[in-house]
Amino acid sequence: MVLLHSLMRWLVLLAAIAAIVGYGRARGRSGFDALTARLGSLYAAAIGVQLLLGIVLWMIQGRWSGGNVYLSFIHPAMMLLATGVASAGVARARRTRSATAGLIAVLASLVVLIVAIPSDAWRLG
Repeated sequence: MVLLHSLMRWLVLLAAIAAIVGYGRARGRSGFDALTARLGSLYAAAIGVQLLLGIVLWMIQGRWSGGNVYLSFIHPAMMLLATGVASAGVARARRTRSATAGLIAVLASLVVLIVAIPSDAWRLG
């Protein structure tokens, strides 16, 4: 389960990059189209799946005991916030057909997500 959660983060990052490119393209001549909407939805879905995996992992490992305050409470709360920002922002962008709203939502959720990543996860080796 930990491996799946760790691998999914890379899919979330790829989906975020795709959404940023899509919203950036839509701000240009092409305008907001079905591809733009799909890329935003892909990011919202990817971060949502990552959150669900994290909740399952949190429950399996009994993280609510508070042994590590960061992993027990801060990380999950910030990931809930990042997922909420992404989902609400992408939905608003789709509803209003605003690439700017989508771009802001994806970037804002990425900032929260990056701040919430535990320091030991930054090691690649």
